Amino acid sequence: MENDEMVKFLEADFNQCFQQMRHYDCLNYEIIKFMASAYVALIGAGIGLYEFGITKGQDYTLVILITFAIAFLLGLFMYMSLIRNRVYYVHVTRYVNEIRKTFLDKKPLGFENKSKMYTNCQQPPFFNWRSSQAYIIYVTATINGCLFGTILYVLFCNSAYKWCCAIGSTSILIVLQLTIGIIYLITRNNKSASQSVFGKE
Repeated sequence: MENDEMVKFLEADFNQCFQQMRHYDCLNYEIIKFMASAYVALIGAGIGLYEFGITKGQDYTLVILITFAIAFLLGLFMYMSLIRNRVYYVHVTRYVNEIRKTFLDKKPLGFENKSKMYTNCQQPPFFNWRSSQAYIIYVTATINGCLFGTILYVLFCNSAYKWCCAIGSTSILIVLQLTIGIIYLITRNNKSASQSVFGKE
């Protein structure tokens, strides 16, 4: 009777965690859709103000800079959310793999798992450069870098070095974001879920 209850618990836990895993995976696409809408709205507003300023002969540089700065700060927040979401996704996926392995090791009904469906509780890695989630992270970091470069370009539009400043700052920020994000993910590898998510057991 006790074993039956444990099986029911693991079955329910597996189903709930599998749904949670899909939720975290889909959440990345929801984040990127929200970001795309916000970027289009804010950057469009900045460009619209620039065009309006030329037409009316007025300087809206400060308002444009504030608009781009809001888009940039939003982008940084979304970037951090994507990194954090990857941590949640990996822990839940590893747990799902562990439960699946527990059952399949018994070869129920002679099932041998010839398709090699995921059973490794050490997979997936927190950082996998080929994963779709990583591609979203790359795109977000690039957009944030370009926004930062644009802000500096507008600030130093009268300088002879405006292009060097814009391109250099864009490149540096992209590399900095990716370096911090990747290091953060890699350092989660040997930690428990509690340590990784909450910083303590």
